Amino acid sequence: MATNVDTAKNTAQDAQDQYFRVTDQVPEEVWYWAALGSIIVSASLFLMGKRDWSNFVGQWPPTFLLFGLFHKVLRPSK
Repeated sequence: MATNVDTAKNTAQDAQDQYFRVTDQVPEEVWYWAALGSIIVSASLFLMGKRDWSNFVGQWPPTFLLFGLFHKVLRPSK
């Protein structure tokens, strides 16, 4: 049973390390600009009458902001 827990712990650590390898290369401001850009695109799609696409793109800003926040909280020294 302990090996299952250790395997899961190692898998989670590997996933987190891989996430940080990718996101360390992305400047912090990119997450905020991506959120703002997706809000603007969503509003534009709404005004063009593409409501389904507007709703789809409108769900992206919280994700971008959470990626930035998650990275900042777990890597405050960088």
